[in-house]
Amino acid sequence: MEQTFKVPIRNLFCLLSYVNEMPEFVDSLNDVDEDLITYDFLAKRFLAEVDSLNRRGLLRSYVTREEHTNRLGGKILINESLGYLMARKPLMVCEKDEYSPDILFNQMMKATLVMLSKNRYIKDETRRRSFQLIEYLVDVDEVALTKEVFSKSHFHRHTVHYKRMIHIARLLHELTLLSHKQGNWSLFSAQLNETSMNQLFEKFLFHFYSIEQKEYRVKVEQMQWKLEGNTALLPSMRTDISLIHKREPKKIVMDAKFYKNVFQEFHGKASLHSHNMYQLFTYLMHQSEDIDVQGVLIYPYNGVDVDETYQWNERVTMKVMTVNLDESWKRIYERLIGLSNV
Repeated sequence: MEQTFKVPIRNLFCLLSYVNEMPEFVDSLNDVDEDLITYDFLAKRFLAEVDSLNRRGLLRSYVTREEHTNRLGGKILINESLGYLMARKPLMVCEKDEYSPDILFNQMMKATLVMLSKNRYIKDETRRRSFQLIEYLVDVDEVALTKEVFSKSHFHRHTVHYKRMIHIARLLHELTLLSHKQGNWSLFSAQLNETSMNQLFEKFLFHFYSIEQKEYRVKVEQMQWKLEGNTALLPSMRTDISLIHKREPKKIVMDAKFYKNVFQEFHGKASLHSHNMYQLFTYLMHQSEDIDVQGVLIYPYNGVDVDETYQWNERVTMKVMTVNLDESWKRIYERLIGLSNV
């Protein structure tokens, strides 16, 4: 059975902010008590953005619509009108450009409001306010919220004031998807399975180090086996995250592993997971011999704090550590950024 991890909503919000390359959202909550940052708190932030946009006036653009009408206008669609002509009905199908608020940004706004208004986990007051704000969007269709839809969000100087609302909508959507997969979540925390947590944390680490430090280039590294023979049958060697120093001959290779227990047991003896150690050690042995390299295995904290360093020689070391995702975001940040300061 796959293990699960309980993570505070406030820290999931921070992880997702980095994954979506929006660290400014984490900074915007620096003056808020971390215990107050719940799903409902984030939903209210979204509603405040919607309220502000409504007062400013919703974005509008020309939207092409087809209309079945007896008043000709715009572009007449002959093929679509043939049925009416053959039936001798006084109707034609016309294509008209209408200056309308029914554009993608507003459709995403409405879909998020509908999602919140139906969410039985958030406070009644938040649900009611979400339902009330939907009334401002009667001329806007609802769109299905997907990763692809959010990826279409591109901003320029006339739409940049929508950026904050769209990004919070995206985070609320992703938080809901992650949380509801397990069906066990609250305003304060979500329970994620091992696979979801591992994928999320790996992406987070990549973007975190890409954004928060400038000394290293961050990449996923594909390595070649130093073996002779039929290499077509060999498995690929691909790091989760490689930090390559821009000026000095050194590198950090990271691997995030999410197991409920950081230790394995054999005949009653606890030890670090052998296959994780073997894998990372193999990566280290395939690095160039003219650089200093450190391998880092990162596990979730599960009641046992681990911070061990092992040395192969003067240039190769391996570190095994745990990160407590239930701690304050400040502590998590400091623990991770410290790795890039070696």
